[in-house]
Amino acid sequence: MVFGTPVLMMCLARPFPQEVLAALTLLTSAFVYSNTLYMFIFAGLGLRRMLAQSKLDPASICEAYTADLPSTPSGKSGFQRPSLDPKTVKHWIILPQYKEDIETVALSMKSAASSCYAKSSISILLAMEERETDAEDKVKQLTEQFKDQFEDIKANYHPADLPNDPPGKASNVSHAFRYLLSQVHSLENTVLTVADADSEFGQGYFETLSWKFAECDPTERYTKIWQSPVFHMKNYHRQPAPVVVGTMFTSMQELAGLSDPSAVRFPYSTYSLSVALARQVGGWDVQWIAEDYHMGIKCFLMTLGKTTVEPVMTPMMNYVPEDEKGDWYGTCMARWVQLKRHALGFSDFSYYFMMLPLVFSYSTSNVGQNTEGLQGFWRMLSYGTTLLIRLVNVHVLIGVLSTYGAMEAALKLIIRTFFRFDRWPDFLFFHVGVFPKYLMIVTVVFTIFVSIVFFMTYEVLLKKRVEGQASHGRFVHWLQNLAGLALGSPIYFVMLGYAIWRAALMVLTQRSFEYHVAPKPKKADASQSSESEEGHDPKMA
Repeated sequence: MVFGTPVLMMCLARPFPQEVLAALTLLTSAFVYSNTLYMFIFAGLGLRRMLAQSKLDPASICEAYTADLPSTPSGKSGFQRPSLDPKTVKHWIILPQYKEDIETVALSMKSAASSCYAKSSISILLAMEERETDAEDKVKQLTEQFKDQFEDIKANYHPADLPNDPPGKASNVSHAFRYLLSQVHSLENTVLTVADADSEFGQGYFETLSWKFAECDPTERYTKIWQSPVFHMKNYHRQPAPVVVGTMFTSMQELAGLSDPSAVRFPYSTYSLSVALARQVGGWDVQWIAEDYHMGIKCFLMTLGKTTVEPVMTPMMNYVPEDEKGDWYGTCMARWVQLKRHALGFSDFSYYFMMLPLVFSYSTSNVGQNTEGLQGFWRMLSYGTTLLIRLVNVHVLIGVLSTYGAMEAALKLIIRTFFRFDRWPDFLFFHVGVFPKYLMIVTVVFTIFVSIVFFMTYEVLLKKRVEGQASHGRFVHWLQNLAGLALGSPIYFVMLGYAIWRAALMVLTQRSFEYHVAPKPKKADASQSSESEEGHDPKMA
C-alpha cells in the first residue's frame, strides 16, 4: 500500500488525469474528515470520563473493599466490589533508561510514590544500561532518595555485549523482566507496569489499576493489558508549532481510541499487564523497535486473540524530545529523531504475518491438550483483521495520504499548465458538485473542535502539571494553538509521510535497525516540573 497505490495513481494519471485528481481529492478529504470527526466525538467523551475519574478520591478507592464504595458525581457507585481484595495486588514498575537525567527519573518515581499503595504494594525495578558509566551512582542516589517510599527497589544492568541483543528499550525491558523472574519468586496477583523514565503517573493510577485487576473474572485478568491516556506535554510551553501539532493529534487520537468501546487498541508508551501474561508469552522480544505495539501484538497472537487493552482513565504525562539548548530548530530535529524511530513500528506487519504459521502449527498440534485448537486460531485470525486495519491506519494511511496531497497539488499544476480550460480542476469540480468543497469545510470545523477539546484538556486537567506557564491569556493561547495548527500541520504531516516511506523501505531492505535515542530536556531541579501532592492535579497527564 505504501509504494503500490501511489505508483498506480501515477500510472493512471496519464490517461485519466481528471479522474485521478478527483479520486485523490475525495480519498484525502474523506479520510481527514472521518478522522477529525472521530477524534472530536471520542476524545470529547474521553475528557468527560477523565473528569469523572478525577473526582474520585484515591484514598476512598483504597478503602472501598472494606467500606462503602466510592460514588461518581451522579451518586452511583463507581465500582463493583471485586472477589479479590485490591490491597493484595502487588505492583512492579520497570523504568528502562539510558543517560536519563536523574531528576527526570525521580519525578516519575515521586508520582508513583504518591499512591496510597506505594509502601505496601509497589516496587521499582530500575532497568539500567551497563554501558552508562554513572549508572550505579544513579541507582544509589535514587535508592537513597526513595528508600522508605516503596515496598522494594531493585536495579538491573543490561549488558552491552549480549549476542543478538541490540541496544534499546525492548532489550532493556526484556533483560530486566528475566532478572525480576529470577529474583522475586512470589509473583501471584502481580501487575507489571512498563514505563518510560520520564512518565509521570496520574494520581489514582495504581489504586484504579489494582481495582480493575481485582474485579476481573479470574479467567480474564491474565489476558488484559491496561493503558492510560498519554500526553507528551510536560514541556508543552517550549514545543515549536510543528511539534505541538504532533502532540495534539497523537494525544487526541490515543484518547479517542481509549474512549471508543469498539476500538482496536495497542499498549502505548506506559502500560500495565500481569506478570503471568508476560511470562506466558515469553517476555519482550529484543530486536523490535516499537516495544509497546509489538508486545500488544505478541500477547494477542500468543493467547489466540484473547488479549485486550482496557482503559484506565487516569492520565499520564511525559516529555517530548527537546534540544539541550532549547532552540526551535534543535527541538524540531530532536522530535524528528523520535518520529523516525516510531515509524519503524511498520516492521510489526512482518512480525504478524511471520507468526501466523507458527501459531497455526501450535494450535493444530495441541488439539488434544488445548480445547481451543483450530477454533481458537480462526477466532484469532478473525479478530486479527481488525488489528491489521488499525496498523494500516497508524503506519500506512497517514503517510500515503500525505503523499496523495503532494500528488494532488502537482497534478493540478500540470493540468492547469498543459490542458485546455475544459479539463481544468475548477471546471471538473463545478460539474462534479460541491461535495469535496463542503467536506473540506466541515473537516476544518471539526479540526477546530478538536483543538478546543485539546485546549480544554490542558486547561482543566493538565495545566498544573505542565512546566512553565502560557505567555498569554486563555483565548490568545488557544488562538496561538490554532494558528500553529494551520501553519505547522503541513510541515508535520509531510515529515510524517516521509518517515513512513523511509520505514517501509528499511523494512524491505534491512533485517535490523539501530535504536536512536532522541535528546530529552535536562532538569536543574525536580521541583520545577512536579507539583506537590496538593498541586498535583489528578485529572490528566
